[in-house]
Amino acid sequence: MQKESVLAEGPGGMLWAALLRAEGFRGAVTVLPYLNPRQWRDVAMLSFYRRFAGERDRVFVGSTPSANVYRRLGVAAQVGEPFGVDQGVFRKKPNPHATAHAFRIPDGRKLLYAGRIQPDKDLYSLLRVAFRAQILFPDLRAIIASDAVDEDYLNLLRDMTSTLAVHWILNPTRDQLADLYNLADVFVTAATSCFETFGRAPAEALACGTRTIAPRYDGFVEVLAQPGGTLVDVVVGEDGPRVDEERLLRSIYDVLSSTRPPSSDEISAAALRRFGRSHTIRLLAHLTSTAPSEVQPAALPARSFALPPAWLDALSEMDRLPQSEVTSWMWTHEAHARLCDHDAEFVKSVRLNLCDPANFSN
Repeated sequence: MQKESVLAEGPGGMLWAALLRAEGFRGAVTVLPYLNPRQWRDVAMLSFYRRFAGERDRVFVGSTPSANVYRRLGVAAQVGEPFGVDQGVFRKKPNPHATAHAFRIPDGRKLLYAGRIQPDKDLYSLLRVAFRAQILFPDLRAIIASDAVDEDYLNLLRDMTSTLAVHWILNPTRDQLADLYNLADVFVTAATSCFETFGRAPAEALACGTRTIAPRYDGFVEVLAQPGGTLVDVVVGEDGPRVDEERLLRSIYDVLSSTRPPSSDEISAAALRRFGRSHTIRLLAHLTSTAPSEVQPAALPARSFALPPAWLDALSEMDRLPQSEVTSWMWTHEAHARLCDHDAEFVKSVRLNLCDPANFSN
């Protein structure tokens, strides 16, 4: 294979990188996994990739906590979101009110959530807090916009909110979503998900000049580090980290009652400087450059995850194999299904790492 570099996207990107190397590819590979590792097959895939990783490879994830998770699993991830925010769509709009009319959203204050309607996004907590916020601000409307819906979860939420002023907007276009960001007085999420590494919806909201509130968790910490961003502490219980609802309510109150908020122009300008695609895409400049490029080393921490003993045994078995046999092991190892029994234990550990203040810096 003659290509000098390859871009692999998605959770399977490192698997493809390893397979390319196993078949003789000697160029650089850039991987954008987008998601945190969450299960045995993810951890096995990272170990498989490590056996074939090249010195010029790059792995970009959307947050420092996520990068530290990858590093503790032996992959020298860097922080960066090359595709950023599409500033051609997500920016301040002069007249977003046609979308409000189309969706019959009345005048008054507007609290917006945009993203997946799935249990890991904890819309239950968000809507419970929104109900209390509506007592404080009787004209407040909650708007939930999504193009990825768990129908059972949606039905539970609709039953729960039958007496609330909630507007459900399913499958909005990107332009309509940008209008909703512009219309909102505040964007709020309560999510403490183990999936995405970059707070894309909060970044889009900020790019549209909208004040934004999110938990002090994973990519939100870095995305909201600008004018208009407010972080809310999480609490850790038996089910893992969740947003502190009392502090979330207080943050909503403070934002909506502020007499001297940052201007929407200031919020948008800061976000577009940080996340606008015309800036972030430079992280991939090496893919088209003919000149050799240096890879900034990412130190691997001495402390690693306390993985389940059965996983450690299997990974040690993989590490002892000659490189010529690793691919077959990855595909045919008889214990893969059994090792997945420990996935929930691993997810809990990942989520705790994503809210650990020690992981918010490199």
